[in-house]
Amino acid sequence: MKKIINICLFLALLLTSCQTKKIVKTFENVSPFESMIYPNGPPVIDRIMDEGTTQRFNFYFMEGNRFKALGEYSKAVDYYNEAINADPASAACFYELANMYYMLGDTKRSEDTALKAVQLVPDNEWYLLFLSRIYHYNNKIFSALIVAKELVRLKPNNYEYLYNLSQMEITSGKYQDAIVSLNRIEAILGINEIISLEKHTLYVELNDSKNAENEIIKLSKHNPYDYDYQVYLGDYYSQQGNLKKALNVYEKVLQQDPNNGIVHFSLANYHLVKNDEKNFKQSMINGFNSPTVTLEDKLQRLLVFLMAIDNPENPMKKEDFENIFAQLKILHKDDFRTYVLYGNFLNHYQQRKEAAEAFETALLIDEKQESVWQDFLFLAMGEYEEDKFLEQCQIAANAFPENPIINFITALAYSTFKNYEKAIEHLLIVLEHNEDNARLTEQTYGLLGDVYFQSGDKEKAFQYYDKALSIDPNSIMILNNYAYYLSLENKELDKAERMISKVIEFEPFNPTYLDTYAWVLFKRGRYFEAIFVMEQAINNSEEPSGVLFEHYGDILYKNGDIEKALEYWMKAAEQGDSEDSEKLNSKINNASFID
Repeated sequence: MKKIINICLFLALLLTSCQTKKIVKTFENVSPFESMIYPNGPPVIDRIMDEGTTQRFNFYFMEGNRFKALGEYSKAVDYYNEAINADPASAACFYELANMYYMLGDTKRSEDTALKAVQLVPDNEWYLLFLSRIYHYNNKIFSALIVAKELVRLKPNNYEYLYNLSQMEITSGKYQDAIVSLNRIEAILGINEIISLEKHTLYVELNDSKNAENEIIKLSKHNPYDYDYQVYLGDYYSQQGNLKKALNVYEKVLQQDPNNGIVHFSLANYHLVKNDEKNFKQSMINGFNSPTVTLEDKLQRLLVFLMAIDNPENPMKKEDFENIFAQLKILHKDDFRTYVLYGNFLNHYQQRKEAAEAFETALLIDEKQESVWQDFLFLAMGEYEEDKFLEQCQIAANAFPENPIINFITALAYSTFKNYEKAIEHLLIVLEHNEDNARLTEQTYGLLGDVYFQSGDKEKAFQYYDKALSIDPNSIMILNNYAYYLSLENKELDKAERMISKVIEFEPFNPTYLDTYAWVLFKRGRYFEAIFVMEQAINNSEEPSGVLFEHYGDILYKNGDIEKALEYWMKAAEQGDSEDSEKLNSKINNASFID
């Protein structure tokens, strides 16, 4: 064990020794770059490294490295700082400390510490690279640029450093300098698509159309059998307003490469500018029918028109989109994105069931798409049979057990089947994993109130309603349900009336809310008022439910109209959706109200 420790100490001593020599050598030669790094001259460090100090430094430095490897960055910072107290000339330690500050989000200290590492060893490329990037991150573009230039001076053939410099120059608005840096990369790597297109863009920014054109021509000649570059050249001519030259390029591409699909989209743009709707649509169809065009390229072009789907000036109409989707479902039937976009298209036109089926197909292709599951369940709710919908919810909840929205919808599905235990289980998961969606929390509290009431725990139900209203005191649905259930329990009827009155202010013609209002008045013994409110509820309902008829019958009875009350009780029985069918039958059989 002693031998291992001694070897570690020897290596650490060797590292420290090398650093000291480097510092002395560097301080003897001051470059123009150093005038920025050393605004007050090179630091003078009184460095005395006896055996005890060296051992102390090695211990703290190695412990800092250990905590860094464990991801315990705060502890690593503490140990690196102790190491620097022992040896203030350790550039390696400053560099590691700068990285730790960056990981902890303290970019100001990271910058200051990285600068100290560079001051100690100004020709270390890793220190320079980090300092340049942290300057850039802290929006000190001029300083970042100077350091990037020094890095390139030290490593003139490193194309990554040159590219980093070019990006700094672009950010600084020094487009000509950036082009020079990109040309140096091209001299090292040869003609390259990324570099050529970046130079093309810079020439466009500089209004240098000739050089902008030449970059694309040069790239096209370098790749004579990749006709997409020629299409790009045609697109550039089109953007410059030279439509005739653009058309010549497109037609030449079609002659040389008849299977090129991308050119059809460029031709579509050409025809659109020329207001030739017929040829525009034909070119679009040709592009979407092409098996050589990737789905990404097709969707990119389709989305432009889909986003303007309701714009009357959109040249693409509903039937055009339908034709395109029909073709996409043939050529790209194995890509879930085809069906997701198609589902969104159908949903826009209120074709909810068809949209849900499109999303379901997408999930059969790739069942791991969490956001698609959410959208699918929203669409399927109310459109699918209840048992099938619950089955889909179970699959989604098993696949994404911590997703709050999926768990909320699953709870709704379980509550439909009166499986209140499972509904509560999923709602509690929502509360556990929902972090910042206050609306979802409020709805979850409200649904918990509904479920607990239906399961028989009335007190807990009212507690959750109160929690929901503490988030949104004007939540119409929760105010309605809370008021209705209070009236059923004959509890706090004044509170129930206040709540339902607020609801009616917001929605005075909703039959469900009018029913609740009438029922609260009924429970308060205000039968004469209740009858007029209940008549409004029935008149405003397209298809009155059995519950509405039964409540109306109850109110009629209390107003002394027994014959008419019996008539509406029988209507309620015919509907078959009574809250308590046995009680309703007793009312009919006895021609008497039963509370």
